[in-house]
Amino acid sequence: MFAYAGGTVDISVHEKNLDGTLKELHRASGGPWGGTNVDRNYIAWLTTMFGEDAMTRLKSEVMRDYFDLLREFEIKKRNVLSDTTKMINFRVSAALKEFHNESNSETITKKIERLNLQDEVILQRDILRVSPDIVRRWFQYSIDKTVGHITGILTKPAMKDVNTILLVGGFAECKLVQEAVTKAAESRTVVVPGEAGLAVLKGAVRLGHQPHLISSRCVKYTYGYNTRLPFDPSKHPLEKMIIGDYGDKVIEDCFDKVVKIETSVAVGKDIKAPYTTILNITGGTSWPIYASTENDPEFTTDPSCTYVGKLKVKKAPGKTQEENTAQVYFAFGDTELKVTVKLLKTGEVVSSVFDCL
Repeated sequence: MFAYAGGTVDISVHEKNLDGTLKELHRASGGPWGGTNVDRNYIAWLTTMFGEDAMTRLKSEVMRDYFDLLREFEIKKRNVLSDTTKMINFRVSAALKEFHNESNSETITKKIERLNLQDEVILQRDILRVSPDIVRRWFQYSIDKTVGHITGILTKPAMKDVNTILLVGGFAECKLVQEAVTKAAESRTVVVPGEAGLAVLKGAVRLGHQPHLISSRCVKYTYGYNTRLPFDPSKHPLEKMIIGDYGDKVIEDCFDKVVKIETSVAVGKDIKAPYTTILNITGGTSWPIYASTENDPEFTTDPSCTYVGKLKVKKAPGKTQEENTAQVYFAFGDTELKVTVKLLKTGEVVSSVFDCL
């Protein structure tokens, strides 16, 4: 599914299982390449034609005309095609022309000639006729970034069986976008807005009634927790070494990785941390949970790491390492991360839930 909302392009890939549930094949990703970017290019072009002062005054003094300008463009930009040859008409408010004339001695017609655009831009009364080549250039950055991202995803081995692409959202209604995605999709079926929007609506209703419809997800980050690990002089900096509660040499602020970025995980199923850990005997133990954009962060103080939250555990109940050894588990829900700590000796369990939105 390729969704366009709020000026962004958001892409996710799912596989339909035999039981009707969905398995996420690729974590949601994308960038600020949606329709808002095209709108900005249009406004920037108008500013070049009429001047910054005129555009600023239009937006502040005659806001209704400014919004009419944007609304008209929203309709026009949906129907531009790669083979469109006819000039595209845009209505120009009287106020914008008036503001331009008040702050410029050069007329718009003269400016068009000076910019050598007389074959591509024509002003007739309140209509600005623009060549489709100019209009298509306003889309170019967004389309290049979108197609590049889609192509990068579809070339991954795990995506070889993807056969359908749904385009949803306002920007997806633009014919240029549909053409570009269809070309990038090669032999895959592309479902455009309308039919795709209905599919998304039905899916949202089903998800509301069946919250476990998503059976697995790809985690967006590498998740782990801050812990102490045995000091290894061959790879650990000496300045990070301290003496632990049991007289052993340990390293602080280690990122104990539980699950790596883009790993497919079953929703709600416990993921066992690779190491056991020992509770503190001198006070309570806390597990600061971290997320990282790297595959294998070494320390939670690395620039790629972000603090998620903290799981607090009371003072260790035993006196020996064996009595105080615990296992950590992570479990991912739809929008949550559940972290559980279980004492191996007694079976005592503590847990906490963190919002991953």
